[in-house]
Amino acid sequence: MIYLNCIKHAPNGSIAAVGGVDHATGTQKHFTEAEAIAAIDAGTEKFAVRDAAGHQADVRAAHHGTHRFLETHRDGVKTDNLGQLPVCHHAPAPKPVPYRPAPVHRGHAVGMKWRG
Repeated sequence: MIYLNCIKHAPNGSIAAVGGVDHATGTQKHFTEAEAIAAIDAGTEKFAVRDAAGHQADVRAAHHGTHRFLETHRDGVKTDNLGQLPVCHHAPAPKPVPYRPAPVHRGHAVGMKWRG
């Protein structure tokens, strides 16, 4: 179970990413909305939101037509909704450095027979 504690919004106002603490390991994890939906669909992760009073709402993947999105189970408590979470301030994962082979430095004697 991942207890979500932050959210990142896309420019259009929808959810871009979520972050939370893995209950089993105690580590902070971050997921894009698509990654979280895929994990829910595959059954590999479960997500929930808790408020300070201890109310908990499960997070599920919903759809409107072909658009899929994350939502909390409606339980009548507004403080345990995704929209009430603070903004995630995690640093994005570093991008790998592209592979660049070292340039070949040829000296003046490369390819020539040694004259002794």
